[in-house]
Amino acid sequence: MNTVSPTKGFTLIELTVVLVLLGILAVVATPRFIGLSADARAGVLTQFGAAVEEANQQMYLLSKLPSYRARPVSGRGDLTDVDVDGDGTFETRLKCGYLDNTDVAKRLDYSDDNLGFEYEGVDKVYFGFGDSNIKASQCYFMYQQAYGTTNPPSCDRDDPNAAPNYQLEFSGC
Repeated sequence: MNTVSPTKGFTLIELTVVLVLLGILAVVATPRFIGLSADARAGVLTQFGAAVEEANQQMYLLSKLPSYRARPVSGRGDLTDVDVDGDGTFETRLKCGYLDNTDVAKRLDYSDDNLGFEYEGVDKVYFGFGDSNIKASQCYFMYQQAYGTTNPPSCDRDDPNAAPNYQLEFSGC
């Protein structure tokens, strides 16, 4: 006699219940993961901003040490070129003792953080995620180079108007 054993598996109702439960878990968990991503981006930008401020302090100190060569830029009392590695090439430009906005983009290594940058005018650079429209993304670190005039030079480091401007924007992260 031939006996047929019942097929083992899930019923349609059991599968439906499992799918509904997975859907509910996805709806509850997704916002938490999105929030973690925004927090991570904000953290990267905050650390990058701190690195820029420290790089400014370091470059200012290096420009004052006799072991590093620094020279004023001809006709510009607000600019100084520094030979950081001692090879005879003055590769870093300081404005009023602070990094020029283009040197911030050149001197710091941020490739592992997937950061890109874009310039605005002659004095601002925005760092954020992606390669374009960083300012529009509202998730960026902005560096505005120090303000100083050439005639007469007004690069007093104690003058808050001469210092660079640092700005963090997280609303779009």
